[in-house]
Amino acid sequence: MTDTATLKTPADVRGDVARIVQRELFADESPWPRTIHIPWPKETQLVADVAGVHAANNALKEFAARFGCQTDFISRKMGTAVSLVAHIHVPDEATALAIAGPTLRRPRERVLARAAQLEQRCHVDHALAMDVVRRLNNESDVDFGLFVEAAQWFGRHWAEVPGLTAREIPLPGFSAKWLAGSRSRRRAAICTVLGVDRLPLRERPGEVRYRYMDQRFAAEPDRVATSVQCVPERPVSLAVIVENKDTYQAMGPIDGAVCVFGSGFAVNRVPELLPWLAGDGVRVVYWGDIDAAGFEILSGLRASGVACESVLMDRMTYAEYERFGTTRDAASHEIRCGEPKHGLHLSPEEYALYRDLCTGELAVPRIEQERIPIAEFMRLISAGRSDGSDGARADQCHSQSLRTPK
Repeated sequence: MTDTATLKTPADVRGDVARIVQRELFADESPWPRTIHIPWPKETQLVADVAGVHAANNALKEFAARFGCQTDFISRKMGTAVSLVAHIHVPDEATALAIAGPTLRRPRERVLARAAQLEQRCHVDHALAMDVVRRLNNESDVDFGLFVEAAQWFGRHWAEVPGLTAREIPLPGFSAKWLAGSRSRRRAAICTVLGVDRLPLRERPGEVRYRYMDQRFAAEPDRVATSVQCVPERPVSLAVIVENKDTYQAMGPIDGAVCVFGSGFAVNRVPELLPWLAGDGVRVVYWGDIDAAGFEILSGLRASGVACESVLMDRMTYAEYERFGTTRDAASHEIRCGEPKHGLHLSPEEYALYRDLCTGELAVPRIEQERIPIAEFMRLISAGRSDGSDGARADQCHSQSLRTPK
């Protein structure tokens, strides 16, 4: 046809309904009835393809009739006046789910069933139940059933909870690790159901693992601090904090040094449990992944009072080992770009690299610590100790004296 126009088809209507179902998957109030508008082109375009218009109109009428939907009509001239479908009214959710098809019907039915289960067994209102179901959407049916049982148990035995650890909760059929950590999604959802801020469980104390690197003490086992260690057990002039356990275990001997396993953001426990690292007389270096999280961990460590330098977290190292970097996380999901945080305890050079890693300016958003040879670290530390500098690279180590502006 001349002046080609696109006519709305039953597939388009199905798509409109499906998008509403998807968008309102966790709606606590039914978003139905809804009206689907059917646009038609100009008269000149209608006249140019009378047969096509009649076919499209009949298809829409048949589609509406098949699902029991009422229709409104508009009169348009195509030589003579013709009644064209102007609106299709979807009366209720059952009709909408039938139109959307099983791919969306099953998830919505599962959401409603889970909400009903939570309402009946935990006596919560529908809106709260839907909020919890949304937050636990990725849980399997088995785990959601366990969640409901756990919420019921905590509600009935609240007075017995204080003093117990998560693994001591007597829930039959549960893994000891099912409740996970204090900030887990499952625990937070239980708190929502119960209307409390937190579960009064006794948490496992935080710990920091460390070992002395001096050859004289190489045979000594690792030490684990779960309470404050006011002074080091051995003479220390250098503390090396690393993020990766393999790197921690493989670190070579260094006289007068201690190696601390930071374990990601758990490194924030270091100044609390090993306060002598924040004092005078000990040079502290931090070596983590070259990624956004690595720099945020470094900043957090400095903010906690540890005046540490960064090592092998600069552009020169990035350029040298970029080929060993990754664009995916441990679960094989693509590492997404994000907004860089402000006010971090980073030098201008560190912050510039951090910003580029966040925003995708650099092709590889993560170079893991273990991909960089430990020999390179040992060389830098040895060079720094022998000449009194921070090593061969002028921009390699940075103090916390500079802070990125807000």
